[in-house]
This record gives sequence, structure tokens and C-alpha cells, in this order.
Amino acid sequence: MRMNILILVPGQEGGIDRLFQNLNMGDIQHDSEMKYTLFRTHEKRGRLLLSAFLLPFRLLKFLYLLLVGQVDLCHINLSVRGSTLRKILFATICRITRTPYVIHLHGGHYREFFSDLPSPLKAIVRSFFQNAAKVIVLGGVWKEFVVKNIGISDKDVMIVPNAVIGPDVFTDIPNKEMPPHILFLGRVGDGKGVPELMKAFASQRLSSLSWSATLAGDGEVEKYKREIKQLGLDDRVAITGWVGPKEVANLLIRSSILALPSHAENLPLSMLEGMAYGLAPVVTPVGAVEDVINDGENGLLIPVGDADALAGALADLIKNPEKRNKLAHNARHTFEQGYDIKDYGEKLDKVYGAILTL
Repeated sequence: MRMNILILVPGQEGGIDRLFQNLNMGDIQHDSEMKYTLFRTHEKRGRLLLSAFLLPFRLLKFLYLLLVGQVDLCHINLSVRGSTLRKILFATICRITRTPYVIHLHGGHYREFFSDLPSPLKAIVRSFFQNAAKVIVLGGVWKEFVVKNIGISDKDVMIVPNAVIGPDVFTDIPNKEMPPHILFLGRVGDGKGVPELMKAFASQRLSSLSWSATLAGDGEVEKYKREIKQLGLDDRVAITGWVGPKEVANLLIRSSILALPSHAENLPLSMLEGMAYGLAPVVTPVGAVEDVINDGENGLLIPVGDADALAGALADLIKNPEKRNKLAHNARHTFEQGYDIKDYGEKLDKVYGAILTL
């Protein structure tokens, strides 16, 4: 008998939505007894009033699906602030209808968010977590957090790292575009380390070298377009704004270095996408990144907020193609070992099966 899994996704252009859209694609579906259905909990960024207006209707629709027996298990994807408040409401409906639910923690700032909550709200969030059948986290640092800070039993926390779609045909790493192209994928702003990236691009270490770069993502796009022009980098650095999957794939194919100097992350999909396409990662040791990247082996780790270290790492890889190719080759191998979306469904099935067979 096939089990119906309802997956709550935010419905916005971001990592969580992209991950489960990829999983739900027909050509990715694996041989499984689980049927996945996506349920959007709110609107895209910038539509706060519309999301608030529609929330009661979404809750009623959710209640209906659970009451008519179309759902065996709910998979609740969770981030900070409004995401947590909304998901507590959905989880309450699960408890009323006796439908088991899984919490899947994604928010890179969740430790700070939880720490800053007043005691009554902390108690509500703890109850939300503790009533989950299982809690899925993306790495060891997050397992330690939910066990120590939220009080979840070690046996009820399962590590399932993020996964991405790799290229249909993998391009040999030495055949990447020359001079080296640096790629940033993510929300353009302070939290992703874009100010440090601008300083690195404008530094003397990079000024005499041959390279180009693209920043792809939404956020403060116009602000940084102006800064690039002011710095005289508009002949080297392009900002595209948000781009779709095909455009992202084209950028990944032609790039050699993935730069993501984030201040906080859980486990960034853009880093894994870079690894899948044979880019050498230059990243910060935040969230579960260190579960994946070993400094000097399959990428370079630089301190958070250190523009000089970022410039040095980028210059090193631009000047040393052998080192760049070695890191890229090892990054691609790491992707193949555990971060391919083709294996992701089976990992989720194990979580769901452990719950539904109880």
C-alpha cells in the first residue's frame, strides 16, 4: 500500500522550495512506496499581506486533507521567524487529527532565533519539536543543537544532508572556461558575505590577475550593481538578479570557482550545486559546511567576514590551475558520494518508514 506524504514548502524562490521541487520531478522519482505531494504554506517574498490573508484558507484546506484521510504523514520544512509561527499552527492541526509529522530544520540562523525568544515562546517551540515523530537536520552541528538546546532525544534526530541535481553530462574540469570564472549563487546582501566579495574583487591581489565573475540571485541587486560600477569592475563582474534552473546550469558549466562567504548557513544548496558541476568551493565554516568541506582537500575555508582571506583564497585558485582542478575534482567526488538528489528520496523513505511502521 502506497503511503501519502504531504510536504509543506514555503512557495518562494529559495533553497527549500528548490530542493523539494527537484525531488518531485518525474525523472527523479525513485522506486518508492511513498507518494510525495507538495503543499504551499505561503506566498513568495514581498507578499506578506497576501500570505497573511490566505493563511486561514490554507489551514482549512490542510485540515480538510487530513480529515478525509489523504495524508499519512506531514513533512514540515522549518526556518526562522514567520516560518516557525506558521508551522506551529499546521503542527497543531496534525496533533488534533492524530497525523504524525516530521520537522525538517533548514534555518541557518535558528540557534540565534531560538535563543532570543522569550521563555513562553521557547516552551511552545520546544513542545512543537518534542511532539514531532522525528526531527531531520542537515548536519552534526544541528543535531547537537536540537538535542542540547531543544531537548530532543538523540534517537529521534536524523541527519539527512541536502542534495541537488547534477549535470546530465559532466564536463571535464580542465575544460572549464578560461580565464577562470567565479560564481556566487544566493541572495545578494550582507548575510551572504557580498560586501566582503566586493572588497576581494577590488583588492590588489586580484587586480593584476585574469578572471571574471557573476553574482546570481535576488536581494540588493541594484545597490551592488552601482557599487560594481563605482569600483570600476563592471567589465569583469556581472549581477544577473534571480535566474531560473537552466540559466543556473549554464553559469555552473562555464564557472571554475564557487564563492560563498556566508555569515550563516544550514547546508547551502548553491555550494552543493557548485560541487556537482566541478567548481572549487571557497566558503565559510558555518552551519553544516564543515561536514562537507575539508579545507585544502575539496575546497577552501575562510573566516567569516574576512575580505582579505577571501581575496587571498580566490587569488590562489586563479593563479594555480592544478590546485584549483584538484579541489574541484575532489569536490565533485564528494558530491557523488552523498549529495546527489537521485539518492535523496531513499534517505527520506527510511525516515518515513521508521515512523509509519511503528
